[in-house]
Amino acid sequence: MILPQTLVRRWKKEGITLLPPESPQAIVEAFARVGSIATRDVLEFYSEFGGMEPMDDGFLKIWSLSEILADNSERSEFGPLFADYLISCWSFRLRPIDAETSAVYVDHHSGPQPPELVANSLAEFLAIYERDPKAAHAW
Repeated sequence: MILPQTLVRRWKKEGITLLPPESPQAIVEAFARVGSIATRDVLEFYSEFGGMEPMDDGFLKIWSLSEILADNSERSEFGPLFADYLISCWSFRLRPIDAETSAVYVDHHSGPQPPELVANSLAEFLAIYERDPKAAHAW
């Protein structure tokens, strides 16, 4: 399981609606439509967790597949957007490294500055966020 259960418990305590899991086929198709691939960790993640409504108390919102499809009209070499901080003050991207893993980048949408690596995998990003949202650039 890629999603730490302590995060799930925290989100439920905060009253966050956890969206239902997605099918592997829907995940693969959604990521293909935004010019990316659904790596194994992305497949595992969205197969157990379909996103959240609204943002959590740390102001992070992990998007549903429909939000990913709606908010990725522009392609980036750093991968598609999949989450944001404080209603898109900045966003997070999933950049496939290989068939197994996607790295997570923070995109501050600040002109010529490229997105910055936050974690070498989605699991690492979630673990960092679980321990310290500021370390995950979610503050």
